[in-house]
Amino acid sequence: MYEQILMARQPIFDQNVKVVAYELLFRQFREDAACVIDGDNATSEVLVNAFSHLDINEVVGNKRAYINFTKNLLAKPPPFNKKRFVIEVLEDIPIDDDLVANLDHLSKNDYTIALDDFIHCDLSHRILPFADIVKLDVLQLSKQELTDHVRLLREYDVTLLAEKVETHEMYESCSELGFELFQGYFLCKPEIISGKKIPASKLLVLQLLSKLQDPDASMEQLEALISRDPMLSFKTLKLVNSSSYAPRHKIESLAAAITYLGLDLIRNLTSLLALSNLSDKPSALKDQSVIRAKTCELLGKKICKRDASIYFSVGLLSTLDAFFDQPLESLINGLSLHQYVIDALLTHEGKYGEVLAAVICLQKAEFDKIDWSALEKYDITPDTLNEAYQESIAWSHSAIV
Repeated sequence: MYEQILMARQPIFDQNVKVVAYELLFRQFREDAACVIDGDNATSEVLVNAFSHLDINEVVGNKRAYINFTKNLLAKPPPFNKKRFVIEVLEDIPIDDDLVANLDHLSKNDYTIALDDFIHCDLSHRILPFADIVKLDVLQLSKQELTDHVRLLREYDVTLLAEKVETHEMYESCSELGFELFQGYFLCKPEIISGKKIPASKLLVLQLLSKLQDPDASMEQLEALISRDPMLSFKTLKLVNSSSYAPRHKIESLAAAITYLGLDLIRNLTSLLALSNLSDKPSALKDQSVIRAKTCELLGKKICKRDASIYFSVGLLSTLDAFFDQPLESLINGLSLHQYVIDALLTHEGKYGEVLAAVICLQKAEFDKIDWSALEKYDITPDTLNEAYQESIAWSHSAIV
């Protein structure tokens, strides 16, 4: 029976919201059923893929990879560069003599060890001395339990990581408690404050996006629009001349760039660059936005090649609320968009919305929420989704210039 591995990565941030590592999360599927089948085998295969078949730098850049280890893998870790990954000890592994012996061996051999979904118990003292990092699920523990755990763990030489941080408020609260690392979806959520208005500088970007996304804009209008911003013009030409698009000859004018790439692609790339210029947002949000848009585009190419740019737009625009800290619905009301794009963004309806929903689930590592019956209509399998996602991660390294 053919088996497929679906892999997602989630950024891990420091207190300055800079990415310091990625957790690699994965699910193994059978061809006929989207179900996990073997934890040890799945972990082994993702390690082989990440550290052998793939360029690990394309998966996590120069950051380290956090990877869940099952009990068997703790006893026999794969022979890869231990400086490139962090061992996550799963919470369902019983604390017994075998686990203690394995952690002792790994610690003495300079592996970095993280305790995943840690909850204090009578046996915690047996494994905490070997831990470098302790991960606490902030959704699983009450505020008081979280405070008590932090107080307890301060007695040990460990770094505290808050996981499943879903809002900016949760991030601030965990930071005040003393957490040093953070993992969760909070960056892709708007930081909505009642009565807060969009600053004038951001309004200019929003107005630019509205004109760029106008499907009726002509080549001359787009060229004139981009030309008004010298830095945007420079970045557009630099991106067009990059290895991502590999023109035979250097392209030196916006008119030539639009002719070479076409209206739809230049519209999307310039929109992407306009968002990347928002200096008040961390680069990690820009990276996640780029990867989402490109993954949607690559999947869209498999469905209907001529609509690929629409899929890119849908993926990119779906993150506007996080960039502008306003509800998505209010933002897109001011844009010149087709109704099917609006439906895809707000309710995930239609082929564009179904692809967007799947990519969002993948980025959040919510594998169980992916609607495989919807994707099956477009011949999108776990392998198809995985390939598009990994290609998008690699492409993202050169997308923002």
